[in-house]
Amino acid sequence: MRKLLVTCLFLWPALLAAGTSFTPSQALGEDLQERYFDLHSYIEAYLDNSLNLQVQNNSLEIAHNNYQNAFTQAFLPSFSLSAQAGKDYDRDHRLSSWSEFRRADSSAQANGEWNLFNSGKDVLNYKSASLQWQIARIDYDSQLQQYVLEAAQIYYDLLRAAKLLDVYKDDLSVAESQYEQDKVLYDNGLKTRSDVLQSETNWRSSQLSLFSAQNDYENALKNFNIALNRSVEAPVSLDEEVDSVTQELPSLDQDLTYALAHRYDARTQRLALQQQDLQKTLDNLDTLPSFFVNLFASTGREFNSHQVWGYNYGVSAGITFDLGFFYLDKSRTRRNTLLTNKNAHLQYEQFLRGLRDAVVEARNTLLLQMRSLEISKLRLNTAQERFDATQLKYKNGLMSATDLTVARQELISSQVDYVTLLCDLTLTYMKYQYALGNPIYHYQTEPVS
Repeated sequence: MRKLLVTCLFLWPALLAAGTSFTPSQALGEDLQERYFDLHSYIEAYLDNSLNLQVQNNSLEIAHNNYQNAFTQAFLPSFSLSAQAGKDYDRDHRLSSWSEFRRADSSAQANGEWNLFNSGKDVLNYKSASLQWQIARIDYDSQLQQYVLEAAQIYYDLLRAAKLLDVYKDDLSVAESQYEQDKVLYDNGLKTRSDVLQSETNWRSSQLSLFSAQNDYENALKNFNIALNRSVEAPVSLDEEVDSVTQELPSLDQDLTYALAHRYDARTQRLALQQQDLQKTLDNLDTLPSFFVNLFASTGREFNSHQVWGYNYGVSAGITFDLGFFYLDKSRTRRNTLLTNKNAHLQYEQFLRGLRDAVVEARNTLLLQMRSLEISKLRLNTAQERFDATQLKYKNGLMSATDLTVARQELISSQVDYVTLLCDLTLTYMKYQYALGNPIYHYQTEPVS
């Protein structure tokens, strides 16, 4: 009986541990289950999990709060409350008892002031704040589309890696079959030893290429999953279809005209230029006489006496004029204001030159890739036909192993080139649309009220 009890005591921790153990897949749960993604669903998931986008949302709300505060500061009255208590002592009136603090002098006061006019500066400041809020919203939309491009880049990196992995798997299968076939032909005296060695070298080379492709796929899968906050090795399946861009592009003049009106940076630059014009007016007003009209009211009382709450109110108006040193420094200030505004307009003109360069570059890149994809597809078909023909002639002894190796390498190169161009083309088209100012993807966010 005692032995049985001792045995149970030793076995109990092990049984308990077995009952509470779990595998990594159980711990991660659904995270290790395969999920299907197309480009649309991945972009949506990427944006839903983007911490940078959350930062942008917060920044947009901050900008909206600043805009609302600008209205409050420009057109609404301001109020203040204050209260104080104290007791003064000097040489003739010294502290004699701590109880004297109970009779400390105390008072409270409330003030209100409302500026009705100050030479129009409040209106100009509010207009500038309104422009800044419009710039913040456009910047937010621009940044959102850049995150969409980031998501598309990650998606197509993985899709490209998956397609290339299939290419090298097929190549390994072909190389292995060729090696096995050459061994049989060699045993029957139909192939030389060098042919077999060449086939084996090709087979080993295909193994290395497949290993490299597998490594590239795992790295792309890691980036794909981390962006969604999933396990780095969580399996996914992707939509194998890639839309090829075949539509004819508008004329260059149409693209440039459209970009000038709709590009995100063009819109913000125009608003910033309006801001600078407002700032020029504000700076000039600071060098001129300033008129003001204020309403004011206040109330307060002393608490250590039997005073009633007193109050006063009224209106004040006046004019101030800061002359500086006989207005010499003010004249230079006005000159600097004029030059600063002139520089802003010159920089805007320079921006327009850069805009044309960006649009033309994006357009030419897209046209080049569209043409390259057409040629790559022809090259792929030609390489496949040449490899099939070379393989047949090699089997019949009409071509050497070197000829077969060259044809096989040309086929792999054309397959890799075609897959790369096919995946890059859609991404390049999205970048072209962004360069014109077209929204690439519409993402629903909570509106900032």
